[in-house]
Amino acid sequence: MKRLNLILLRTYCTATRVNFSSEISRLSRIGQINEARKFFDSLRYKAIGSWNSIVSGYFANGLPKEARQLFDEMPERNIVSWNGLVSGYIKNRMIEEARNVFEIMPERNVVSWTAMVKGYVQEGMVVEAELLFWRMPERNEVSWTVMFGGLIDGGRIDDARKLYDMMPGKDVVASTNMIGGLCREGRVDEAREIFDEMRERNVITWTTMITGYGQNKRVDVARKLFEVMPEKTEVSWTSMLLGYTLSGRIEDAEELFEAMPVKPVIACNAMIVALGEVGEIVKARRVFDQMEDRDNATWRGMIKAYERKGFELEALELFAQMQRQGVRPSFPSLISILSVCATLASLQYGKQVHAHLVRCQFDGDVYVASVLMTMFVKCGELVKAKLVFDRFPSKDIIMWNAIISGYASHGLGEEALKVFHEMPLSGTMPNKVTFIAILTACSYAGKLEEGLEIFESMESKYCVTPTVEHYSCTVDMLGRAGQVDKAMELIESMTIKPDATVWGALLGACKTHSRLDLAEVAAKKLFEIEPENAGPYILLSSINASRSKWGDVAEVRRNMRTKNVSKFPGCSWIEVGKKVHMFTRGGIRNHPEQAMILMMLEKTDGLLREAGYSPDCSHVLHDVDEEEKVDSLSRHSERLAVAYGLLKLPEGVPIRVMKNLRVCGDCHAAIKLISKVTEREIILRDANRFHHFNNGECSCRDYCWVRTEIEKSCKLILFHKIYVKLKQLYVSVVLMGSEGPTGVTIHITGFKKFHGVAENPTEKMANNLKEYLAKNCASKDLILGSCTVLETAGQGALASLYQLLQSAVNTKESESLTGKTIWVHFGVNSGATKFAIEQQAVNEATFRCPDELGWKPQNLPIVPSDGPISTVRKTNLPVEEITKALEKKGFEVITSDDAGRFVCNYVYYHSLRFAEQNKTKSLFVHVPLFVAVDEETQMRFTVSLLEVLASICK
Repeated sequence: MKRLNLILLRTYCTATRVNFSSEISRLSRIGQINEARKFFDSLRYKAIGSWNSIVSGYFANGLPKEARQLFDEMPERNIVSWNGLVSGYIKNRMIEEARNVFEIMPERNVVSWTAMVKGYVQEGMVVEAELLFWRMPERNEVSWTVMFGGLIDGGRIDDARKLYDMMPGKDVVASTNMIGGLCREGRVDEAREIFDEMRERNVITWTTMITGYGQNKRVDVARKLFEVMPEKTEVSWTSMLLGYTLSGRIEDAEELFEAMPVKPVIACNAMIVALGEVGEIVKARRVFDQMEDRDNATWRGMIKAYERKGFELEALELFAQMQRQGVRPSFPSLISILSVCATLASLQYGKQVHAHLVRCQFDGDVYVASVLMTMFVKCGELVKAKLVFDRFPSKDIIMWNAIISGYASHGLGEEALKVFHEMPLSGTMPNKVTFIAILTACSYAGKLEEGLEIFESMESKYCVTPTVEHYSCTVDMLGRAGQVDKAMELIESMTIKPDATVWGALLGACKTHSRLDLAEVAAKKLFEIEPENAGPYILLSSINASRSKWGDVAEVRRNMRTKNVSKFPGCSWIEVGKKVHMFTRGGIRNHPEQAMILMMLEKTDGLLREAGYSPDCSHVLHDVDEEEKVDSLSRHSERLAVAYGLLKLPEGVPIRVMKNLRVCGDCHAAIKLISKVTEREIILRDANRFHHFNNGECSCRDYCWVRTEIEKSCKLILFHKIYVKLKQLYVSVVLMGSEGPTGVTIHITGFKKFHGVAENPTEKMANNLKEYLAKNCASKDLILGSCTVLETAGQGALASLYQLLQSAVNTKESESLTGKTIWVHFGVNSGATKFAIEQQAVNEATFRCPDELGWKPQNLPIVPSDGPISTVRKTNLPVEEITKALEKKGFEVITSDDAGRFVCNYVYYHSLRFAEQNKTKSLFVHVPLFVAVDEETQMRFTVSLLEVLASICK
């Protein structure tokens, strides 16, 4: 009986000891190591298992010193204890301590050896692991797999393959690792052989093979394998998706993404990045907005997509949203936002990001310092950029280049040269980028002698072979200094083929110094090299316009249309109260403070006139009258931004304006004078450089606007109307904005965006028509009397219309012209694909106003006060005959009994009424917008229509 009791008692004690060890392990696993120690200390009898558990617990919680102390206190140890000590040191990345323990172990088993091999592999010490592996007295599957994995991670695929072939047993893990390693090296077919030979495959094996195909851009094979997978996980779907995105198969990626049963964060992030890279920003943002969970990579990817594709304002707004939601930005996100701040010159956000970098202790990094310097430079804070530069005793080449580029962009040639000569003394030799920066500085500051000396010494003194970029800078330098012929000589002497930047620099110099002969040579070269670039066309057009060669201007622009080359629209922006306000030429109609801006413009215009300002209309490149030119100049985007700065920023605060194109000469002169009459500092950054305006002076010292004496003395005589006598038809063309199928947009002489078109389509059509008629009108019976973009809504619209019509009548009489007069009104429709001619107009202003335009209804229809209200007026021109004549010319024309929409009705109704009173004729035609019908077809149709009218009314 006693023996039986002893056996029962022994069984009970054993079970308790196991529970004690489990409890210690549990507490250690959840991070409560102190509680585990208290529990361990409370044990009256501490079995070896409890000792092993508490030692392992200390190691698991990153306390190797305490673990070793307890190990040394152990009354007895077994091989598990020793293996635990080795493994513990390895977990804490203490490989030397682990090896020392391994060497003094009283006995070792395969676990001991494997643990040590694994430790070396984890530390990247594959050679040491391999030496130990081959010394092992015995090996199991784990040993082979660990060593094999180490060789793969070390990039030794051939050795890994040899070891794989030697393995006595190849489990799923080993085979999957081998497949992954071969795929990473591009050996996909070899990996597929192993895949096909496997008796067992798990979902990881399938996914690894699919990933391998995707990584090597064989996504079609990957998709076939994906379709036959016995089971798919989130990782499998994501791997297939990444294969598509990596191969640039975005449409396939989108289709797969929509089909995914679960969309994990990593898949969403991949879609955001992929869509962002191809410019599908709206789709990328849609994925972002639909995500329930986002990680830092999500925010970073969306911000980077915005930054990369020029959506700087959206990037800033997203950064602000990120902060509002308490998401701590990652380092790459901060760098992206700094780049955005530099592009937008958003100093307030830039300082905020700088503070983040300081708090995160990133500001000590030289790369961060370079990005910070660039941001401060582009925000016009050159002093702060220099402070960042001076903080670093040991500067890399990027920092030196950044500060020289900063001085260059601000026109500080002396300072740039000083830093350039300090570089070699500090032990940093200039590189190719340095020479681009210093040559640019010399060019902008007029340091011709110094610049040429540096250019000629590049190879002999600094062992840097000049590239095409250096030649471009030197050509620009010579051109700005007026030595255009020498610039051409340099191009002809180049040992490398000149590219677009070289010819572009020459063309820019030709514009500044009115060298049309060389301009045509440079432009021709540029058309060959970059046929899609609008810049050369614009410059050549500008040179021709400055000489009143309007026919040549029309020819250049027709070539642009033929080749589908479009000009990038100019815009300026200013930051006020952490918000960036953007302006386009004439574009303030949608600004909430439009009235105040206009008042400020009128005020500054008055001050400028009092100060003797005279607009330089040679910077207007359209053949319009002087009054229109002056008005156009005063509404340039930089002038609007400056006016807003004067309105919103307190005295003493510099007005910082950024412009995406080069500032025009007239605006440069005007802003100089504004800085004097308002006693404000104005900092303008254009596409080339900074201009610091203060007290009527600019930091560039007007070097950008040097002109020849001949050009200065020339007086440009511009003709905005040309009348040819003895013609039989006088046509007054009125163009007015109309609506598309989705809403009404009324256009006046301005540049409001219209259904994705960057400039006023009605005005664009007017300009195109004038240019096209000058070259392509075959009829001798046709006179273009006027081509006016008319405001057709708001107060005074009716009076403006009647004034225009009356003016046409008076002009005809004063010019003693014979024949018929027709008013042809063009409405531009965004959704149409056919040309439409209106037969009649119905006065429906009363009930159309509220439902279609959102305006308040009137008590009476809008009609003149000198006659009764009529509900219908018809054209007195033979619409059917006109339509048939145009159809014979190959155009699709439809007729209508209603003038389209209220705006069209408004103009057409009253012009018909006026035509009746003055015994003349009026016709309304709808012309599809450029997105529906190409511009060339529009112009051919318009000229054909006018010729048909001339023939009919002859």
